Amino acid sequence: MTQTNSKSNIVLSAGFRVFFPLAALSAVLLLSYWVLLVTGIADYLPSRFSPADWHQHEMIFGMVVAVIVGFLYTAVPNWTGQPTPTGMRLAGLGLIWILGRITVFFSAGLPVWVPMVVDGVFLPLAILGIIGALIKVGNKRNYFLPALLMLFAALNITSHLAVIGWIDFPVRQLFLPATLFIVFLMNVIGGRIIPNFTSNKYPAIIISTPALLLPLSALAIFGLAAAILADAGDMIIGGIAAFAGGVTLIRSLSWQGWKVIHAPLLFILHLGYFWIPVGFFLIAYGSLTDTATLSHAMHAFTVGAVGSLTLGVMSRATLGHSGLPLKSDKILMVIFVSINLAAISRAILPLITDASYMGILHGAGSLWILAYGLFLIRFLPIFFQDKKPF
Repeated sequence: MTQTNSKSNIVLSAGFRVFFPLAALSAVLLLSYWVLLVTGIADYLPSRFSPADWHQHEMIFGMVVAVIVGFLYTAVPNWTGQPTPTGMRLAGLGLIWILGRITVFFSAGLPVWVPMVVDGVFLPLAILGIIGALIKVGNKRNYFLPALLMLFAALNITSHLAVIGWIDFPVRQLFLPATLFIVFLMNVIGGRIIPNFTSNKYPAIIISTPALLLPLSALAIFGLAAAILADAGDMIIGGIAAFAGGVTLIRSLSWQGWKVIHAPLLFILHLGYFWIPVGFFLIAYGSLTDTATLSHAMHAFTVGAVGSLTLGVMSRATLGHSGLPLKSDKILMVIFVSINLAAISRAILPLITDASYMGILHGAGSLWILAYGLFLIRFLPIFFQDKKPF
């Protein structure tokens, strides 16, 4: 076997080895080009999506979906003892994801059905890779995942239908509800792994979280998504958002994250989840006062929560599933600090300073690119290395 074939076999041996680097690379490239577009340095975007809509669509249904699939293709075998796609099946899924990004970018010059089909088919095909494993062992606790992801896939298809005018719905109104689906997933999965990792590493930390908080937060998140899709009044949206913020804040505080601040690989997960109630409170604040816009909340969710949690989870999973110790280093510290400074710059700084939008965009964008670029530098060699024995 040649060295090239050997490395290919290693990369295609697990979902995280394919989709985590794709997610990080897309985070760098997509955000870089968005900054060039919005600053006027570039004006070439042959997409049916407007520049702002392209940016939101690709970060949500492109980059974040890659992280989700990479995580599930790594976690489901642990949960069920059953394999998820590897080898050529995994390579095919990776190729479809890449083609989705290309066809969305060049969609204006393609038949209208091409980007919708190519991009839209990825998530349903990826779901098939986990649903069999869950059903085979009767893992009912996680049956909600395929159903939730199919709803998420339906939102993606709806965005394509809206942008080509086949349905009369403002495409931009879909992106915050789509983000709330991601928030729901982070709320459930984060609510499992964050306190679990904390208790396992520090048994002296006694975590007691009222069980009622999970269903209450789930109802609030879905209620808020429905209210935004229905274009409900500000008082309704603000009230639901405030309730969701309060419930998720109590969950976050019950895990006592401040006690693990000296363990960056764990603390980043607590910090990432903490951005979820911040996002809800920003929605409430903006809805009830007209002081903040939904953009501030969107970036608290996406840059703060998604950025911190994806970088934290991808780092832990890559190290752990490569047989490497879960130890922080200087590069990881820079990654985690950068992503949170980016979130503060994009979601909070515009509310408390008169700094220019372009200045904030350049600063936050540079910090985001730095964080994900350093992740690639730090972990790319590991994706091509065989798992080390413990």
